[in-house]
Amino acid sequence: MKSNRTELAIGVALLFGVAALFIFSKPEPAAPVEKQAAAPQPKPPVAPKPEAAPEPKPEEPAEPAEGETPEPPEGEPTEGIEGEDPTEEPEAPTDPVLALVDKIDSPAGKVRVLANLAGTLAQTGDTERAVMILAQSQAIVDEIEDAAALAPALSYLAGAQIRLGLNDAARATLAEALATVEKIKGVDAKVLTLGKLTIALNELGDHEQIQAVLAQSLVLANEIQQQAQAVLQQSLTLVGRMKDGEGKAIALQQIAAAMAQPGNAQQAEEIFVQALTIATQIADAEKKAIALDKIAKSFEQAGPGGQFTALQFSIGWMYYEGNNLPRDYARAAAWYRKAAEQGHAQAQVNLAVMYTEGEGVAASKVEALKWFRQAAEQGFAEGQTALGVMYALGQGVEADLVQANKWLALAAAQGDADAQVAHTELVTKLTPAQLAESKKLTEQWQAQRAPAPKPVPAPEPEVPEVPKSE
Repeated sequence: MKSNRTELAIGVALLFGVAALFIFSKPEPAAPVEKQAAAPQPKPPVAPKPEAAPEPKPEEPAEPAEGETPEPPEGEPTEGIEGEDPTEEPEAPTDPVLALVDKIDSPAGKVRVLANLAGTLAQTGDTERAVMILAQSQAIVDEIEDAAALAPALSYLAGAQIRLGLNDAARATLAEALATVEKIKGVDAKVLTLGKLTIALNELGDHEQIQAVLAQSLVLANEIQQQAQAVLQQSLTLVGRMKDGEGKAIALQQIAAAMAQPGNAQQAEEIFVQALTIATQIADAEKKAIALDKIAKSFEQAGPGGQFTALQFSIGWMYYEGNNLPRDYARAAAWYRKAAEQGHAQAQVNLAVMYTEGEGVAASKVEALKWFRQAAEQGFAEGQTALGVMYALGQGVEADLVQANKWLALAAAQGDADAQVAHTELVTKLTPAQLAESKKLTEQWQAQRAPAPKPVPAPEPEVPEVPKSE
């Protein structure tokens, strides 16, 4: 943090300095001491007296008293250190930019400040000085060996090169930075560096390198996700050692909430099962139910594919059967519904059965028919059998033996034993016309859901044999 503040302060100071170059003109260099001495100057008083000061005699400067160091006239540089040649030229002043940059400890920080200054100078038209500062940046970059420091330094350098119009050099620098990112060990450092590269690429607009950065970003995201899942698994181990109670339920819910974030669905489900296992070991039935309910609510996924529908169905089944959870038909129906709405066929059938029996929900043959139909349309044999029976008995719908035979025939073709028995009985009650119509509907349904035939590849043209030369 201290280093960042130092870089910022120095960067601001340098930018103000650049602005000053365009506001104030350059002062003329001071004349050498020897030439200034020839000009008439007022003689500094040696020992002032109370009386009026004598008139100065510039043509005859007074010699200093023994052991006394003469004071130079006002405005002249001070010289005359004992033992030095008074005619020696003063040392060339240090470049103020480099003097400020030297105060920054981090090599990458130095490059950052210099690169920003070079870019600013280029934008204001001082190309010559911008190139000089850029060269200083390059020199520092060449000395950096640590990948974690080199990669961001290269990204800063590339940004300055882009502002100077050196696009080819910037591409080469960014390519080197990309290669360096792979050598960085820390995930945080990789994320930070890729962010810097993204900024530079936005200015450069190089499609090929953008794809390379994107590929590395995806790899990094997967790496972060794996680390997060490992941390969550360790957290579950610790939670397993906690005493039963509300604190354990809350801890499990927090872990479950973290697991529900977008990421690797398979790993998240594995951790979810572990969380459920720990929760089912809570002795108090009510506390166990609360814990499971909180964990399960974290997985109310409505996205494509319904990643956690099977787990939602399992919770409904545990509530219905009273397995590891207190028997609770209302909660069972609620969790079956969550999975059913995501297309889980068995959950649709189980929920429909609960509607026919009025278990945990108000009895409704219409609702039961709706859920049986959704399962049947998916090709789920149990749903087709139940829907066929509903049509045969006229439950929730007007009796229709043709439709009943259609659905029972479809389920029987899949090997459902109950459907085979019911279909055999129903066939004897249908007229030849009804059987023909039912058969036609059955074939139409099968044809609509049959996979499209694969195109037959065209035969390769025969290549005529070339007669051999004798």
